[in-house]
Amino acid sequence: MAENDEEKILFSNAINQGFYEVLGDEESIKYRILLNSTNLAGQGFEEIQLMQGFLLEKFGSTDSEGLSICIGQSSYHFIKIFFENLLKFQNQDFRFLPSQRRIESALEKFRLSFFPILGFAIEKTEQDESFVWKIDDPLLNGNYCAFLISGILQEMLTDISGGRYFPISINPLKDEKPLEIHISKKALGH
Repeated sequence: MAENDEEKILFSNAINQGFYEVLGDEESIKYRILLNSTNLAGQGFEEIQLMQGFLLEKFGSTDSEGLSICIGQSSYHFIKIFFENLLKFQNQDFRFLPSQRRIESALEKFRLSFFPILGFAIEKTEQDESFVWKIDDPLLNGNYCAFLISGILQEMLTDISGGRYFPISINPLKDEKPLEIHISKKALGH
């Protein structure tokens, strides 16, 4: 199995663990049956789309967005465990970086390492108050993937900053404009 395929499986396992943590046994079993019947486990973006469709059908639009954020937040802990060799968040060199450099470094690791696993590239730009990640992919037929990503990022930033909260907002897809995730450079209250 290629390294990228192994990474896709690990990433899939982390997301599925997050799903289980948020929705519990009954919904997780239903989702796993659906996932196994489609052979999309470990298929990156296609698997995330399937999960979003499942959530949308079961819980509706607004609730599925919130659940996606929660699943992302819960998934981060498993991503951190499964990919510690790649992330190196426990490495002393990383831990002793100044706070802002640690945040920028972690965001860049996620952007360059995990989102290619999902099958799309993220263009990074900066504004005065935020980092902006643009996802311009014709396969992205909704904003749900961004909610999952924002949940993962939210939990990661809280973890590596020692508990501080960095606001993240999503500018949805519309009128040929790419989906944008805005990540505040400053924590609330700082």
